[in-house]
Amino acid sequence: MKPKERRLAAVMFTDIVGYSSMMQKNEEIANRLRVRHREVFQRLHERFGGQILQYFGDGTLSVFSSTTAAVECAVALQQALKKEPQVPIRIGIHTGDITFSEEETYGDGVNVASRIESLCVPGGVFISGKAYDDIKNHHRLKAKPMGAFQLKNIREEISVYAISNAGITVPEYVWKQNPVMEKPKAGLKHAGRKKKWVAALLALCFGIFGAHRFYLEQRNLGILHLAFFFLAAFIIPGLDKLLGIPAIIGFIDFVAFLSMPKATFDAKYNKIAIEKEQAEVRRQETEASHPKRILQDQFEQYREKAIAEYQDYDYEGAIEYLLKAIEIKYDDPEAHFLLACCYSVSEKPEKAMSHLDVAVAFGLKDPERIRTNDDLSYLRIQPSFEAFFQNGYRLAKELPPASTEWLDPDDSDQPDLLEQLAQLQKQWQAGQLSDKEYQLRQEELKSGKE
Repeated sequence: MKPKERRLAAVMFTDIVGYSSMMQKNEEIANRLRVRHREVFQRLHERFGGQILQYFGDGTLSVFSSTTAAVECAVALQQALKKEPQVPIRIGIHTGDITFSEEETYGDGVNVASRIESLCVPGGVFISGKAYDDIKNHHRLKAKPMGAFQLKNIREEISVYAISNAGITVPEYVWKQNPVMEKPKAGLKHAGRKKKWVAALLALCFGIFGAHRFYLEQRNLGILHLAFFFLAAFIIPGLDKLLGIPAIIGFIDFVAFLSMPKATFDAKYNKIAIEKEQAEVRRQETEASHPKRILQDQFEQYREKAIAEYQDYDYEGAIEYLLKAIEIKYDDPEAHFLLACCYSVSEKPEKAMSHLDVAVAFGLKDPERIRTNDDLSYLRIQPSFEAFFQNGYRLAKELPPASTEWLDPDDSDQPDLLEQLAQLQKQWQAGQLSDKEYQLRQEELKSGKE
């Protein structure tokens, strides 16, 4: 068994958005995305020097010796996977200690990176504050602060940043974390709250029986009032002369309640009810500000804007919003159907057919619309449509060959000589390179730049 290794590393988590739902709806489409994801993932890790530790379903865990390399790889991943065939993924990165072997991987770096990835938006790259400190002076990497988050099973709040390079999805909203409400939300029913005027009336009319004490849930005092009344009135002779005492106490309470400020009354008699109300408000606010809820709202907004653009015959604008929508919810059949209509009108039949294939796979209602919708007229006159129709509005099962443009190194996006030398020095100092290897790599870099 290989011994466990412990080291500081930049940890990257990725997963395919909505993969479980897609597997339930159409395993074939889900597997297409997974194959595409792994192909791009492996090739780009080779380019940026990443080490893949684990594949688990639709997710991946990998490490880098350099935070800069990890973030650059993440940017390249998102830019590549947004090209056809598109794969919506989330990426989270954190720099921390990890321990790993062939059997397991664990540590602070793994836990935090995993939580940040689950917080990330589809098409985005989220990094921790610690990772941001490593790349903040990098001239090609840009980031936007998202705030501090209390992540599950992480003791301290973690600052999170969204990478904002071209082609990377950045949230269009601000999350509110751990909201604290000093007052109950307007319109919230004050269930269980005691009313001052009710307590006052009970004290005036039935104070002799301690009714107001029972109402205020002061049962012991209420029982004392009631017991004294029965003892004085029916059991102990001569004690009936003292029946006026609880009546006087009730009147005093009546006056006290009337003159008592509402805030004082609530603090004294409604403390538990107010705490419950505030807990409910916090729950509602947390739910409303949860990333998944916000993303669902964002999806609806994108879809509504796309429909508006579509109805105004601005098909390019509709396509832009629909592509953002399916990044969030790739398995929405109506979004893909509308995309197909836009691509058909724009005379892009291959893309139109591709999205119809996905729409039908994910349960498009009334697929016969494909035969009757006017905006698909251009698609229906294409030679390939008849075979598509005969196959139940489905493409061939084989995954079409993906573009390999993303594999070609872009010199403008590669680290300059000084940055590469600095990265090389870090690897040497971390003991990942011997003195001889370090010197040879230095010479290779310098000679390659001459």
